[in-house]
Amino acid sequence: MQMIKKKKSSVGQLLQGIWSKNRKGISLTYMLTLVENVCDLLYAATIGFAIDGLLKGNPASLIPLALLWILHLGVGLFRHVYDTKVFVGIYSNVAAEMVERQRADGVKGTRIVGRVSLSREVVDFFQMELPAVVTTVIRFLGAIIMLFLYDRFIGFLSLLAIIPILIINHWFGRRSYRLNHALNNRIEEEADIVVHRPLTIVQKHFARLRLWRVAISNAEAKTWGMMEIVVILLTLATLLRLTGVQGTTPGAIYAVLAYIWMFQEAVVGLPEIVQNISRVLDIGERVAEDVNS
Repeated sequence: MQMIKKKKSSVGQLLQGIWSKNRKGISLTYMLTLVENVCDLLYAATIGFAIDGLLKGNPASLIPLALLWILHLGVGLFRHVYDTKVFVGIYSNVAAEMVERQRADGVKGTRIVGRVSLSREVVDFFQMELPAVVTTVIRFLGAIIMLFLYDRFIGFLSLLAIIPILIINHWFGRRSYRLNHALNNRIEEEADIVVHRPLTIVQKHFARLRLWRVAISNAEAKTWGMMEIVVILLTLATLLRLTGVQGTTPGAIYAVLAYIWMFQEAVVGLPEIVQNISRVLDIGERVAEDVNS
């Protein structure tokens, strides 16, 4: 138990160190990402509003959709350019500092190469994984809230569906961490094996890498399949509900189905997010001491 706490602490210190040195740049990229996600969340409602308005002969109902689209486009373009600049700079600093410290500690050159390569994924956690987590949370909660606004029963069903989804991903997270730990053990030694070991050892090394990666992919596929069953049941229940309620407008039907699809998209992305976080936790443990010292 103490070892697990120590690992979480050291990885947390590493991530906190990166955050504290680059707070302004990272914060702005996250705010832009948040605006993009809110725009995504509002698309279905504005399209549904436009559909009902056009069916009533009101072209002005397209204005909210057009304004939302323009805002989303502008924010997305700026965020894409800005966050690349920020995170490329962060990686350069983290890698250079780690190489300097490991050289001073007398760490073997091939191992330094392996850890520098792995350290890129720690920076990617800030650029990709953390925003992906935020996006998934917003999609989940946003879709559920909007479904409650359109139909309380459908909203309740979507809320209920989260329970098995969380249980499935908890199982996958534990398995993914174990598999990534074994995979990264091999990657860390890759430069030494490729440069100094016989060809037969090199072949065995890449064969083992293949086995670990296949195991991770298989676990991810099983997780996705189980969650997809939950979403299918939710979708079928939603269709039955919509066809049984009198006075439901075409725009409302579109919006409800769109939010169900948004919920489904968030579910589909969960296994990859869990896998990436598990990988970063293990990699962070390998480079945390060098960056934090």
